[in-house]
Amino acid sequence: MIEDAGNGSTVLSGERPTRSFTRRTFPAIMLLLFVMSSLAIAVLLNITRTQDEQARDQSLFFAQRAIDGIRTGIGRDLSDYSKWSDAYRHLHVMVDKDWAYDQENVGSSVFSLYGYQAVFVISPTGKTVYSVIDGQMSEVAADTWLTGDLRALARKASAAENRDEVIVEMLHHEDAPAFVAVSAITTGTDNSVEEIPGPPSLLLFVKVLDSAALQSLSRDFALPNAHIAHTPGPKDTAQLLLDDLTREALAWRPATPGKDLRKVLLPLLALALLFLAIMAMAVLRHALIMLRAQERQYASLPAHRKALERSEERFRDIAEVSSDWLWEVDATGTLTYLSERFEQVTGFSPTEWVGKPLHRLLHPHNGSISIAHWLLGGANSASSAPLLCEYTARNQRVRTCKLSVRAIDAGSQGFRGTATDITDELRALAQIKHLSLHDPLTGLANRNRLFDCLSEHLDQAQSTPLALLNLDMDRFKPVNDSLGHAVGDKVLKEVAHILQQNVRDTDLVARLGGDEFVIVMPNPGSASDLDQLCERLIDCMQRPMHLDGNTLYLGVSIGVAWSQPLDPRAEELLRQADIALYAAKAAGRNTWRIYEEAMGNIARDKRRYEQQLRDAMQQGQLELRYLPRFDVSAEQLHGFEAQAFWHHPERGELAGSDFIPVAEASGQLEELGTWMLINACEEATAWPNELNVSLAVSPRWFSSSFLFNQVHKALETSGLSAQRLTLEVAEGVLLTDHKTLANTLHALKALGVRINIDKFGTNIASLREVLDQPFDGIRFDRNILAQLGLEQDEEGVLAMIRLSRSVGLIVTAEGIETARQFNQLRSVACDHVQGPYFGAALARSQMASFFTTPRWL
Repeated sequence: MIEDAGNGSTVLSGERPTRSFTRRTFPAIMLLLFVMSSLAIAVLLNITRTQDEQARDQSLFFAQRAIDGIRTGIGRDLSDYSKWSDAYRHLHVMVDKDWAYDQENVGSSVFSLYGYQAVFVISPTGKTVYSVIDGQMSEVAADTWLTGDLRALARKASAAENRDEVIVEMLHHEDAPAFVAVSAITTGTDNSVEEIPGPPSLLLFVKVLDSAALQSLSRDFALPNAHIAHTPGPKDTAQLLLDDLTREALAWRPATPGKDLRKVLLPLLALALLFLAIMAMAVLRHALIMLRAQERQYASLPAHRKALERSEERFRDIAEVSSDWLWEVDATGTLTYLSERFEQVTGFSPTEWVGKPLHRLLHPHNGSISIAHWLLGGANSASSAPLLCEYTARNQRVRTCKLSVRAIDAGSQGFRGTATDITDELRALAQIKHLSLHDPLTGLANRNRLFDCLSEHLDQAQSTPLALLNLDMDRFKPVNDSLGHAVGDKVLKEVAHILQQNVRDTDLVARLGGDEFVIVMPNPGSASDLDQLCERLIDCMQRPMHLDGNTLYLGVSIGVAWSQPLDPRAEELLRQADIALYAAKAAGRNTWRIYEEAMGNIARDKRRYEQQLRDAMQQGQLELRYLPRFDVSAEQLHGFEAQAFWHHPERGELAGSDFIPVAEASGQLEELGTWMLINACEEATAWPNELNVSLAVSPRWFSSSFLFNQVHKALETSGLSAQRLTLEVAEGVLLTDHKTLANTLHALKALGVRINIDKFGTNIASLREVLDQPFDGIRFDRNILAQLGLEQDEEGVLAMIRLSRSVGLIVTAEGIETARQFNQLRSVACDHVQGPYFGAALARSQMASFFTTPRWL
């Protein structure tokens, strides 16, 4: 601050307090930086330690899964062989080594296919009568090749209560742990083979954890340096106990990502802190220098008062002009004045440029005119057109400004004017253009940029060959539906990053929308080069993706189309790649297909098939048939399931599974579903005894009001009681929005309609998810019943049905083919049954005769 002393001199005040304040503040700032740095280091150490612990826990989980997998696999494989009637005849009744080894029934394939190093057959007397070691027949006895209490294991497997079981225990071979699976050789479910009285022969499979097996575990389950340990290892190893008696353990060296991260980051943090301290000292020194310079400026303030008065005239001349900074040159073009705003915009002090030519600071855009000619133009006319110029600021960034000029005394005294910085305006325009050509989520090219790129290459007079890859993510929709769009967006960003890493700089990667991407490759090289790229992309996409604590497993299908020179067909090329993509999906996904003319024919046939289905609904080619469903406890007919059939003019009779997916893909499912609902309800009104009618509906209908409206319309039109209508919906419906699903279910339940979960257990639903919604029952199909071991594992079916019934759900089993299956289901109190055993689906014309002579249970 400057105060007038009354004698024309000035007195500086505030100098010492300002310096004192700076010196007091600086240590406090340094202390704060030190505390923050220490906190950052502590957080880093905690995070990296947590990473190491998580990596160790994950490797323990993988190791447990590996050992459990070996135990489960050897037991399952041995069960398939030991409960085989042919094995009973050729390995127990008599030992037929020609059948066992030469005919490859229980021979070298056990080693080559399953990796079991030894197979033994032990007779009821305890003698080894058949041996296969490493795929070669041998005369070695089991108790010689194996060490451990083999006799106790044999006695346990021969016990009557374990006759149908597989016993898996740990023995040794040459000091290496070996999983030994033992089971009695029986006829299994084949009643045609008569069993011989007496103790059974035993079949043994042996899996030795030798060096090769440990290397396989290390590779497949990410267990580096896997080995067998007998004592606790060092701290940097992890162990999983294999046997309580021998105290043997599987040991490995788990990954330490946190430790590796500390080795990298801690030195960098130390360097950063050192650099920060140096910078702080430099800032303090610069601040003190600036304070002294400011004091000198205050001291020279009176000398500048007259200069300030002279500058007021300059400001009045240009007051009407809106500007960022002001400039003035003499008649030779040398800068004589720059406003303070100049430093704020350019970073340069005005003193650095005053006295230098203007043309060294500013360069006309595109070099269309020189600064001197432009200034002369301003002197010769009342006003001159603004001039776009570029200059390099102190931060080395090129900026753009718009100059305006006025002559002083017709240019004899020089020129003055304004410089308006328009860099941000031009950058905004460039950003708008960028957004119009790029996807805002991934930053990839969008559809507009894609077509521009294709036009650039295809419309050239001498265009080069071009390959177009259409990529669609596999299993992306379940991720988006179950984890939310936020995670889905991160997945798409990661996919975009992977694609850009695997293509050349000359290639273009675009996102068309959703999870569909396109790669344009000018001069793609040979077909083998393109195959290698597709194989590499598929391999990258199949690797686990870790996002927000979730491990995601995706995949990609790729369709490829080639364009030849002078072939300007951008839309046709995209269509061909799209057709090839669908061919890749049809081939099982996670693969690629190159467009061929035959694929186009298939696509045309598909469109023709869709059109034929539209015509079928108009021309009466569709028919509903009714499959009987019986009530087990009441021993009477419960109702019918309506099933759609198509009398195709070329393919003959088609079941609903053949054409309903086509209707769903082509947008005809709602029309088909409406037709089925109305006809089934109208037919049911003619049945006696208030029988029930059931109908399978699409899970997609639960995401809108379509289903409720059509059911209400069908019931109202036909006059059918709502309690007689049951809707069967696949468990995939539980992937839809739960709130929308619940609203639709409650609305249907308010009408009185019954709703069952169909094909329960074939997808991803749990019984808890079913109970969270107002469903009435569950229907198990033949595949689930077979997987549960309907004919061998009656207790498994019993437990599932009892659990479902205990929570108030009606249980229906479909696909019953034999009386034995029906009797087993009757024994577990299944509610409803249907299938070929009770008769095929009935046409409408057959219903009357069926009711006159019904088939009861």
